[in-house]
Amino acid sequence: MLEQIADNLWSATQQISVHGLPVRTRMTVVRLPGGALWLHSPIAPAPTLRAALDALGDVRWIVAPNRMHHLFAGAWQAHYPLAALWGAPGLAAKRPDLPQLHSLDQALPAAWQNSLQMQPFAGLPILNECVWLHQPSASLVVTDVLQYYPQDLSLSARLFNSLNGTRSRLAMPRALRFAIRDRTAASAAAARICAWPVQRLVLAHDALITEDAQQQLQQALAFLLSDKP
Repeated sequence: MLEQIADNLWSATQQISVHGLPVRTRMTVVRLPGGALWLHSPIAPAPTLRAALDALGDVRWIVAPNRMHHLFAGAWQAHYPLAALWGAPGLAAKRPDLPQLHSLDQALPAAWQNSLQMQPFAGLPILNECVWLHQPSASLVVTDVLQYYPQDLSLSARLFNSLNGTRSRLAMPRALRFAIRDRTAASAAAARICAWPVQRLVLAHDALITEDAQQQLQQALAFLLSDKP
């Protein structure tokens, strides 16, 4: 269930239903210097998954990276009460049942600094997503702002992903393009992300991209990069 992607980088996937459509979603795990684990967009905390993580290190941080990917955050914290819970700006108002939630627009833990860089994807308030670079492996960790479905889980999913522009190619879903409220801010965020030395894309939905990652990233965000000053 837990797949190693690179040194100190793993992922696990789960199939869920979103508005009746089958969707595969990915959780990313980073082991930081010292051995502590950082969980990004966690899926359901199945016993086998928890056991695999326990064999890797101590779960210390649980990250809900946007205003949509938070469903299992509380369940993970219940299993790991010493872990700190961090979430996208605005998530605390949506999840008042998570009183210990830290906002990702605050100062981030020093323990993250040598392994992780964060870029808020501004201008898209429906998500307030934070995008991450795992620096040691040059892996870009993305939740919803970029998606790529290489396989169809159902006929309905095939139709939906085709209409959304994410079937068999990396793209920002068309529905999210229409949701951009500050194009200048979104363009600036896209430019900063594309300036990172990306060699791999780790997508929550739902591919791992290891070939021509930087080129595919530039192409997917070209509609915003053309707007930058």
